[in-house]
Amino acid sequence: MTVPRPRPLEMAVRRFLGPSLCTLALVLAPPVSQSAAVDAGGAASVISLKARDDAGRRAEGRGSSSEPSLAEIEALEQECLEQVAIQRKARGLPKLAYSEELLNVARAYSRRMAEEKFFSHVDPEGRTVQQRVREAGIRWTALGENLALSTGYVNPVAAALNGWMGSPGHRRNILAPDYQRTAVGAWIDLKGAVYFTEIFIKE
Repeated sequence: MTVPRPRPLEMAVRRFLGPSLCTLALVLAPPVSQSAAVDAGGAASVISLKARDDAGRRAEGRGSSSEPSLAEIEALEQECLEQVAIQRKARGLPKLAYSEELLNVARAYSRRMAEEKFFSHVDPEGRTVQQRVREAGIRWTALGENLALSTGYVNPVAAALNGWMGSPGHRRNILAPDYQRTAVGAWIDLKGAVYFTEIFIKE
C-alpha cells in the first residue's frame, strides 16, 4: 500500500512538535445567532492536540517579565497570512485582501486572551466577534473567526495552520470563496504561548 507523502505544512509541524495546540472556529452571517458554528454538530469547534515531549520547544525563556516585541508579533502575523494565502492559492482561490482595521480588532483580542488567560470566541463580558467588529466601525454581511493557542511549538504558525486545515470549521473559513478581507492578530504571553485570531469578512 502506498503511504501518501505529508504536505510541507504537515512536515513542518512534525518537525517542530510541542506540547499542545487548541483552536476554535466560528462563522456568522445575518441573521446572526449567539454562536452559529461551522461544524455539523452546531457548536464552535474546539481541538486539543497533545504532542510528544521529546521535540524542541519554543524558548520558555522569554523571561517572566519581558513583553513581546512588535517585530515578533508582526512576523507571526505576516507568516500566518502568507500560509493562509498559500492554502487558498493551491485550490484556485484568490488571495484575501489585507485589512488594517481587522488587524486592530484581531490583535487586540489575541492580546486580551493572552493577558486575561481565557480562550474563547466570547469575551468575559459576553461579547462576540460580530460585536467587536461592529464597534470598530467595520461593516460586513458575512463574518468568520479562527482562533488558535499554540503552546510549546518552535513553529507556532505551522502548528496553528495544520490544526486549522485539519478541522472542517476552520478549513471552511480559510477556503470560503465569498470572503474578501482578512487579518491575523497575534500575541505572545509571558510563558511564550502564542495566541492567534484571524477574522474573515464579506462586505
